[in-house]
Amino acid sequence: MLSFWWLLVCLRFLRLGDPRGGIFMKKYYDDRNQLNMEISDAKDGSMHIRLHQPTGIKEITVTEAEGKEIIELNRIEYNDNHRETRRHVSLQAYDPYGTLVKDDADPLQEVINKEEMDQLHQSISQLTPAQQKLLMKKFWVGMKQIDIAKDEGVSKMAITKRLQTIKRHLKKILQK
Repeated sequence: MLSFWWLLVCLRFLRLGDPRGGIFMKKYYDDRNQLNMEISDAKDGSMHIRLHQPTGIKEITVTEAEGKEIIELNRIEYNDNHRETRRHVSLQAYDPYGTLVKDDADPLQEVINKEEMDQLHQSISQLTPAQQKLLMKKFWVGMKQIDIAKDEGVSKMAITKRLQTIKRHLKKILQK
């Protein structure tokens, strides 16, 4: 059976009563807008509570007095929480992964870097497929020139000269 205090923790954002009286079903959600529980008021003076938990739905019945006490305590907890958090806005709450704004962000530099990268990608696309493959081996895969030379069956000096040729060609394209 669920403890009374655990029930208090689960009850969030409750409001008291149904002005029409009688049986009603009210749904309550947690701070992440997930269904937390449903409360219905029975005519026999008891309250039926359906708790929605990750392990499944649990149903409990409490007296009307206990139910109202739980609702009142939860209202107080909600008001305390609201009083503490309504004026305090944390960017971490909106950006838990730190992707919105960096501490040392320089928007102008980021735009310049993006434009330079776009130009570099366009320039690389103008190279021959063999030159593009050589650049990928050297800079994306991280192979050493000697390993590339062994892979292609040429000398290290040949790879060095090819890379110098590619560099001159890219510089020429980027200066246009």
